[in-house]
Amino acid sequence: MHQIVPKASGVADALHHGVPGPAAPYDARPPVACDAPGAALACPHSGRPCPALAGLFGPLAPPEDEARAWLSGLAPCTHCRVSFAAGHASLRHLRLGQREREILLAAEAGGPLCVTEPGMSRSVSAARRRAALSLGKAGLVAPYGGGARQSAAGPLRATVELTELGRFVLAAYGRFLKGGKPVRWTRPARGAVLPGREPSELLGETLARTQAALRGSLTELKGVLVAAISGRLKDVGELDAVTRHLERKATLLKAVLERAPRLGAGA
Repeated sequence: MHQIVPKASGVADALHHGVPGPAAPYDARPPVACDAPGAALACPHSGRPCPALAGLFGPLAPPEDEARAWLSGLAPCTHCRVSFAAGHASLRHLRLGQREREILLAAEAGGPLCVTEPGMSRSVSAARRRAALSLGKAGLVAPYGGGARQSAAGPLRATVELTELGRFVLAAYGRFLKGGKPVRWTRPARGAVLPGREPSELLGETLARTQAALRGSLTELKGVLVAAISGRLKDVGELDAVTRHLERKATLLKAVLERAPRLGAGA
């Protein structure tokens, strides 16, 4: 059985949120470290300002490291072509063994796939789980419904489904997988197109994430105040720090949402 090369374990570290597209218009430069206020809006793949974040936050972007952490969670990477391009480019270091191919082809039918089956030997079960883990690190599969489900036999079984990138790989390179040949990542099938949209087209998704973040921050602030009133949160210093952080976050998000209609973000 062909084994996954060592580099496969790090193939999709940049892909947790991601969704790729054609790599040609984008370079593969590593992220640019920067302490300027605009660094909070930087794309993790190109190092340049994310058009979706910059278009919504603009000069309101906070410079603090703490704010950068939660602001990056508002980026619409799961729909972004740049993110997909980075994920696709990283696959050139990946070799797919027999188990990985079996899982990808079995998952092609759609819906969740149980990686193991009743009666499967421990060694085969472990090998398939390792293969699923490698595919997950490469961004080709993702856990379904928490990653496990109850089978008729009783025990919880690892369950996965194809990601958008995984579906593209089957469409573009399925001929190599089915033929048992090494995958030539530079030779996708004609007509196979990576999913993803231009980041400048994702203002609406970023706006929706911002609205959800504001609701979450207000709910969290309410919970902190209730805890303080009920006596469950007695540390005055901690209460002050938490409430100040949540107030700053909510104020920024509210200001962004107030200027959104003028940007046409909801269009």
